[in-house]
Amino acid sequence: MDRRRVLALGLAMAVSWATAACDVQVGQDGDFSLGVASGRAQDSWSRSYTLPAGGRFELVNVSGRIVAEPSSGEAIEVEAERIAKATSDEAAREMLGKVEVREETGASQVRVEVRSPRNVGVGGVEVRWTVKVPRGIVLDLRNTNGKVELSGLAGEVHVRTVNGGVEGRGLSVQTLEASTVNGGVDVEITQPLGGDGKVSVESVNGGVKLALPPASRASVVARVTNGGIDLGGLDLQKTGEQTRRRVEGTLNGGGTPVTLETTNGGVRLSKSTT
Repeated sequence: MDRRRVLALGLAMAVSWATAACDVQVGQDGDFSLGVASGRAQDSWSRSYTLPAGGRFELVNVSGRIVAEPSSGEAIEVEAERIAKATSDEAAREMLGKVEVREETGASQVRVEVRSPRNVGVGGVEVRWTVKVPRGIVLDLRNTNGKVELSGLAGEVHVRTVNGGVEGRGLSVQTLEASTVNGGVDVEITQPLGGDGKVSVESVNGGVKLALPPASRASVVARVTNGGIDLGGLDLQKTGEQTRRRVEGTLNGGGTPVTLETTNGGVRLSKSTT
């Protein structure tokens, strides 16, 4: 857990920079939004990218929700709604003009990164993203303040956020890394794990939940510091260490490494319903 405490400290410093002088509020679902300000401005930004199978798409956001879902075609479709709030509409428009969306494109990788202005005073900036990804693309999403929602994705997915939860539904992935510092992680995988790849769901302050098909071949490790562990939803064969804070076991003889870990919160492994 020492590594996680160091990570939490570093990310907390990033949050203090990103939210300095901003009126940022936390919703009940772990999402983040800007507070009330009298002035408002917004615009939209969109791009389309094509990468070969195995290519990587990265999105780095500061504040705002990210939604990722499958693409109906072969291109990566990216849409953003940029919102600024300030003491007046004019001030909000000026602030919005300072929001940068940087693109780095290569033959096998695309990176999109938001750069928000510092010292924005009352209000703040939020960028809400919708990303549509075809099969075969490695997806890497990073957020500072905001929830990340995954729906129906396949392949390899990596998600990190600092303040906000991670939610995944109907995923057909063999490799998934989902982590947050302040918020919960709740993920459902509907395609049985075949023994390859890796699945990791982690939080520092929040519960972690993972639902898997009973036919999955997996080697499970669950760890918690302050909270309980519930692995009763699947026929887990206990192996290795078994304590109140750490449980190890296998599904169908073992296979894909599966890690569930939190510092403050509970851990639950259950059977997927679809």
